[in-house]
Amino acid sequence: MAIRTDITAGIRRIGITLAGALTLGTLVVAPATAQPVVHPDIEVFAADGVTPLGDTPVHEGDTVVVRGTGFDPEANRTGGLPLPVPPGVPHGTFVSFGGFSEHWRPSEDAPTESRATVRSTNAWVLSERALNQVPDRPFDMRRTVRQQWVPLADDGSFAATITIDAPETVPDDARYGIYTFGAADAVNAEQELAVPVNFDPSPGPNAPVAPSQDLVWGFAPGYSDLVTGTTQGSVVGSDGASVRDDGTMTFELSEARIDTTTGFGRIEYRGTVVSFTRFHLLEIALANPWIEFTADGTYLTAESSTGDQVGTDSMSRVTLARLDTPAEGGRTEWSDVPAQFAVPLQPTVLLPYSGQAASPVSFHF
Repeated sequence: MAIRTDITAGIRRIGITLAGALTLGTLVVAPATAQPVVHPDIEVFAADGVTPLGDTPVHEGDTVVVRGTGFDPEANRTGGLPLPVPPGVPHGTFVSFGGFSEHWRPSEDAPTESRATVRSTNAWVLSERALNQVPDRPFDMRRTVRQQWVPLADDGSFAATITIDAPETVPDDARYGIYTFGAADAVNAEQELAVPVNFDPSPGPNAPVAPSQDLVWGFAPGYSDLVTGTTQGSVVGSDGASVRDDGTMTFELSEARIDTTTGFGRIEYRGTVVSFTRFHLLEIALANPWIEFTADGTYLTAESSTGDQVGTDSMSRVTLARLDTPAEGGRTEWSDVPAQFAVPLQPTVLLPYSGQAASPVSFHF
């Protein structure tokens, strides 16, 4: 498929460029300082950060505070992935809630599948000195880390607030708890710690409420497979948006401003969907789509990222697609409306879709 080939080639070019930067030494690594004597330890507290959690049940949406001591800010320099933290820079430590197997430790060669977490809720504990050594050009790897960053003090202490979000799939012998281990594939047996957590899957007072699915759109044929498969990334929804198992995006109704006689006006929906590749080399967002019925035609507009790696940091409203349905007074529901992408699309990574057939759109108010 031409679109898949164009986007995949672009991602390969990003990898080649970044590899060249590493080879040419444009990523400067500060010299290591003397490592202190450390004894990593963690404690888990309730949301107030003071009351020990103990065996108090926690539910989806609850928060806990993890306090760590004795974590060496200069550890985890060797091994690990070359991105987003470059070789020779401390890779830090992940702090996660999840369902882990009895045999879960990376230092004992436990497979990744033994550690089930929701990646977006993991904390990335790293000193500010190490964070500042993560490159922010030609690609902003520092932003990737900062999204989950928890500062590690010079004395080896940190405080991380973790939202309880249970993975959809966990190992058969899963034990729920707070776990710490070397970040970005760094292996450090001393930092592989676990504190059991009494997770109750029944809804609690902070349980997230699933948004209504009032606008449903798959964006483009094969789009979700391209992001989650070819680029090893994810497509996630929030703030009124969700992503179905088949990759279809959904948004909930915000407000309808439609003339009941002519059908002209717009239907506003809310929610944000972020698509990102592995290492967040590309990260783009679509938010708050509108269906706009005008005398010139019907259009789907939305806030879209202004760059290929800015996510929700910088967005502007653009026309995404023209819909093959006219304004019609009194109508409130549409199913599988044919759509064609606008020309050009924003950001540039989406340009190969410009003018092509989009996935059909279903919506109501």
